[in-house]
Amino acid sequence: MMKLIDFIFKNSALSERGLSMAILMFRLFGGGMMLPYGIGKIQNFQEYTVNFFDDPIGIGMVPSLVLTIFAQVVCSIALIGGFFSRSAAMILAFNMLVASKYHWFDDFATLSLPLLFLGIYCMLFLLGGGKYSLDSVIFKYDKK
Repeated sequence: MMKLIDFIFKNSALSERGLSMAILMFRLFGGGMMLPYGIGKIQNFQEYTVNFFDDPIGIGMVPSLVLTIFAQVVCSIALIGGFFSRSAAMILAFNMLVASKYHWFDDFATLSLPLLFLGIYCMLFLLGGGKYSLDSVIFKYDKK
């Protein structure tokens, strides 16, 4: 109990294990919250092919939709498992940057969600997968 009180009130740093657990929870949250958006796009694929946000990156609506589904499904699953975490986070961050650009002039309630996701994925890009990830198994976790 004293460790918790010290942690809260003395602004103590997380231990290495604590930081790894925090990164794990952040990855699970960031990937898990995005996954339903990608699955929804798969389920409504035909509807989205008619007008996918006015071709947001200029390569055509269907290729943009396919890339978005890749980011929101495949990269979210990779992030959850900690597999190529930085690459997955970078792709998801780009996806949310495009979404933020598209919603830039909408009300704040609409714009805030892609911006929130963008912040999460930028942080995960900086932090990497952490000790509790497939990356650490494949690439031998280095605590430095």
